[in-house]
Amino acid sequence: MSVSNRDDLELIVSAAREAGALALRYFKSGARNWNKPDDSIVTEADIAVDKLLIERLTTARPAYGWLSEEHPDDGSRLRAARSFIADPIDGTRAFVDGSDEWVVSVGLVAGDAPVAGVLYNPVRDEIWTALAGEGAWRGQAELAVSKEQDLKTARVVASKKALRQAGIAEADIHADRRFMKSLANRLAQVAAGTVDAALATANSADWDLAAALLIVQEAGGRVTCYNGEPVRLNQQTIRHPAFVAAGPRLHDEILAAACGEMTV
Repeated sequence: MSVSNRDDLELIVSAAREAGALALRYFKSGARNWNKPDDSIVTEADIAVDKLLIERLTTARPAYGWLSEEHPDDGSRLRAARSFIADPIDGTRAFVDGSDEWVVSVGLVAGDAPVAGVLYNPVRDEIWTALAGEGAWRGQAELAVSKEQDLKTARVVASKKALRQAGIAEADIHADRRFMKSLANRLAQVAAGTVDAALATANSADWDLAAALLIVQEAGGRVTCYNGEPVRLNQQTIRHPAFVAAGPRLHDEILAAACGEMTV
């Protein structure tokens, strides 16, 4: 673990906690919301939290690039050695609905790989952290993915659409139909072993994944597309195909079910 990674993680934790406190004030008082051109929902809290994160993080690390859901992407991040990738409120629909599922998500990438990540849920005052090569934690508890290997008994968070995109028959998998509005939270539950796997539909963005991806990996899990290729961040294109997150053996079983043969 480099000093730089540790310093950066501490910076992100501080910023995420401050951002979470701001978001929580909007959450308790009610935030105006509207639809974007793509029909996704956004609130004034998303905008305010995004602004706070940009100010705190890029002021502290002016050489780092920036990518976030509520900020225009000018491409300068592609020329930076390191870049922050943030979702000010991952699970905005949950935020609007008054659910406690949403999180502030901030990841740091070096090239196309995450090296530090933080998810902060201010409603529960719950923080998830990860450092590349050093592990993942929820608070002070180190995380580990489950050891489940059997698709018939595994707890797999997957919508009908996710199963369809994976090419897996509903009869071949024990799917958990509870829909978690925050993708980052779904992945965090895989890291914690609360669920055994999660299938994601196509079109997730870097800001959905930058922190959670590392948390799963550092908890011993694998996250890949269905062709076995890793999910690469901070590219020209920030959208991703459908993917699966699970412990190593179960991950291989899911790819085998999806592809008809084992892909590693």
